[in-house]
Amino acid sequence: MPKISTHINGLCGALLVAALALPLLAAPAAAAEPHAGSWTGAWATSPQREAGPTFADQTLRMLVHPTLGGSPLRIRLSNAYGAEAVTFGAVSVARAVASGSPDLVAGTGRRATFRGRGTVTVPAGGQVFSDPVPLGVEYGQDLAVDLYVTAGGDAAAITGHDAAQGTQFVAAGNQAGAAGAPFTGTVNSWFWLSGVDVRPARAVPGSIVALGDSITDGAYSTWNGNDRWTDGLAARLAARPVHRRLGVLNEGIGGNQILTDRTDCCGAGTSVSALTRERADVRQQTGVRYLILAEGINDIGYHADADALIAGMRTIADRARRAGITVIGATITPYGCESGCFSTAQEATRQQVNAWVRTSRAFDGVADFDAAIRDPQHPSQVLPAYQADHLHPNIAGQRAMADSIDLSLFR
Repeated sequence: MPKISTHINGLCGALLVAALALPLLAAPAAAAEPHAGSWTGAWATSPQREAGPTFADQTLRMLVHPTLGGSPLRIRLSNAYGAEAVTFGAVSVARAVASGSPDLVAGTGRRATFRGRGTVTVPAGGQVFSDPVPLGVEYGQDLAVDLYVTAGGDAAAITGHDAAQGTQFVAAGNQAGAAGAPFTGTVNSWFWLSGVDVRPARAVPGSIVALGDSITDGAYSTWNGNDRWTDGLAARLAARPVHRRLGVLNEGIGGNQILTDRTDCCGAGTSVSALTRERADVRQQTGVRYLILAEGINDIGYHADADALIAGMRTIADRARRAGITVIGATITPYGCESGCFSTAQEATRQQVNAWVRTSRAFDGVADFDAAIRDPQHPSQVLPAYQADHLHPNIAGQRAMADSIDLSLFR
């Protein structure tokens, strides 16, 4: 009897249930992983430690929204926070009919293999890349990735991303690639799936990583809508000539801080500090060329002082720069209101950090999110038309953030 577990994901999601896998076209065997330089990240999310739900002899169908097209593709599975190894008895990829639906585009299902094998075990703390999957995807075309979990899905801790901002699906038994399968259970997180890479057109230079908190992660964005500010940026980039297009990889985590690990965010997944996760979530991302550092508001909320916050931001920027990554600093957006928001001292810290971001030349460019969504009459507050709450922008605010980014920063 599968264990049923639920959790609410306001910022920082799950139910499951319910048999027969259909044959798929198998990906050709690959003796070794191709050189990473031939790949570019098209979609990614930041792994977190999850305390549940649990999965045993079940198939997860997870939907992702690539920001860059190409063929073939490969997927990355992470067990970074798992308490034990996890085994997938079958893995498949197909084009999805639509975000929020478990239906597949007929004839697009492909088996994913790992060094030529159809099953794969990912050790605790590890990650794996699939062999090339012979399937093309266009910008914005949803993909469905199926994982049939045979062992390790009921560990005390598993790896996921707590705020997928969309419906993911669960079925009993091996349903990997099955059209019309009974995906009657749903979850609100991506589990184990941490990236999708493509081989894009030869001229495409690489990808952008957005390292952020719940604002970047998409709190209050449209459910199944893919309208975070990073999606808006991806849409703008997709309209450019092919040699100026880039993938956009969203590495936001609800409640994230630059300086401090958190385990208290909504009782859900962990939020490891940006300083700790920057290596895996930025420098080790496939084909990364640019970093947008959009963090700091939660540090101020927990009373970090400006000097410590600036030092942390500078450290992240310096590490990325040494790896050849162009770094764009984002100003911290407002969190003011009549009561219960930033104090006068916290607002002063925000202003001091933002002045440093704008003028210090510690970054290769600036994304002035503060200027994009603040109320001109009350600059310590988000413009009411852009508020989901006093902290988080609504869809219009997310769009304003995306539109404020100077695309000439991405040469």
